[in-house]
Amino acid sequence: MNRRTFLTAASAVLAASNLSFADEKKRRVAVIGHTGRGNYGHGLDVVWSKIPECELVAVADGSAIGLPVELAKLGITNGYGDYRKMLEEVRPEFVTVAPRHLDQHFDMALAAIKTGVKGLYVEKPFCRSPKEADDLIAACEKHGARIAVAHRNRYHPALKHVSALIDSGELGQVLEFRGRGLGDQRGGGEDLWVLGCHIMNLIHHFGGKPINCSGEMWQDGRPMTRDDIKPGAEGLGPLAANEVHARYELENGVVAYYDSKANDGTAKRGYCLQIVGSKGSVFIHIDRDPVAH
Repeated sequence: MNRRTFLTAASAVLAASNLSFADEKKRRVAVIGHTGRGNYGHGLDVVWSKIPECELVAVADGSAIGLPVELAKLGITNGYGDYRKMLEEVRPEFVTVAPRHLDQHFDMALAAIKTGVKGLYVEKPFCRSPKEADDLIAACEKHGARIAVAHRNRYHPALKHVSALIDSGELGQVLEFRGRGLGDQRGGGEDLWVLGCHIMNLIHHFGGKPINCSGEMWQDGRPMTRDDIKPGAEGLGPLAANEVHARYELENGVVAYYDSKANDGTAKRGYCLQIVGSKGSVFIHIDRDPVAH
């Protein structure tokens, strides 16, 4: 599934909904991006234009060069250089936290929640640490907000058919979930953090929450050490290892595996989740069309 297909499919699903918004006021949406510091993620700014029940009312961009370009792109005129000022003055119902650079997500999301935003669509990865995640979730619970992370593969129509194969027993007994990272130069810790979140999201969807986890982290063919920890790209925080192997026991009793190695020679074709059953297997290829085989 490519991003254009996802955006088109999402808008078609909403258009076909049996809920009528004809007599309701459009939902007000604002976008937070940052040109040169992660920009607007993977289309998180334009997706709202595909949803007729929503209206883009403002954009914030910390780049004086990027802001007018984005305003022209979205066809609106209300722009801000400071996202906090935008949130205070515009008071949107929904906000997209779009930049890829992860070190901005927490502050942007928390500011939106505290100013009364009720729904946030956040580029993946969600945040840099469990503490940041816990703090944002606590803020949501306090202020009545909700967060959706841009793990768009989870919403692909094919997934309900995969679930039906599992529930009907057509795949037999599910023996394991096996995921691989993209395996490019980011393989290992960065691959897990930036792209493995899609795999983890699907494992959670089919297998439930993890009960425990064990793993190995390697650097250049040896176990990593504290000296291997370096600042990650794009504000990811401290990262290490160019090879990782992890095992998770899930609440449904199935075991899941995740592996990633830098420059693994697969030409990115191994980036998928395999659901292994006693009668058959399903491969879910991230961001490819068709998504499931």
